[in-house]
Amino acid sequence: IPQSMGGDRESRGRIGVAMTAVAGTRRFPIRPVAVGLAAVVAAMGLLVVGWLAWAALQPKPAGFAPGAGGGVTSPGQPSNGVQYTVDARNRRDWAYFNFRQGSTVSTSQDSLDWDLAFRRTDLLTNSGDANPRGQGGALDLQKVPLAEAIVPDGGYLPDRTHEDRGLENPALHKWYSYNWTTHIITSKEHTYALRTATGEVVLLTFISYYCDDGSSGCVTFSYTWPTDRSPSGGVAERTPSQ
Repeated sequence: IPQSMGGDRESRGRIGVAMTAVAGTRRFPIRPVAVGLAAVVAAMGLLVVGWLAWAALQPKPAGFAPGAGGGVTSPGQPSNGVQYTVDARNRRDWAYFNFRQGSTVSTSQDSLDWDLAFRRTDLLTNSGDANPRGQGGALDLQKVPLAEAIVPDGGYLPDRTHEDRGLENPALHKWYSYNWTTHIITSKEHTYALRTATGEVVLLTFISYYCDDGSSGCVTFSYTWPTDRSPSGGVAERTPSQ
């Protein structure tokens, strides 16, 4: 019996040693895997830091101070062109612009005293769902220089209520491009034909979305009063002084 017990102890000892050896063998590959994962994480961290640094160093488009009391002649634009900056930083209230007055106005959405409304990147004309009494509307003329744009006879789109985005003008909805890397908004530099609340037509292009202090929400645009076609088919010259 003692011999048998001794044999059992010896067998158990051999089994224990074997299991320990196997366990050590199985643990061994974990070290290079852990080192590899650490290297991958470190590399990703460096990439993120580098990307953030690069994005922070990217210059924003030129910024402008909100206009007060009237526009300024825009250098490089048509001789009858006017540049104006609307403070659209409020995320709740609309800022209203009247082209005849050449400035923002204090009014309500259901009035005919405004032609173009601003709220951050959102834009409205005085028409459709925004105000059924208004004769406004807009048409995207694509990348036609403002000085060469021609007033179209029709095709103006009124404001409507989008299922997801809410009240908008479909022609003006994407006047800008958004860079997901730098988070900078830039104008697509398209020219638009815009019909005012009373049915007149102006041509405009957007220049910047930034204020003079670097903050966002100041929409700068340049516009002209072209030769209009009246509803009767005649032609009338429109100028800012009229």
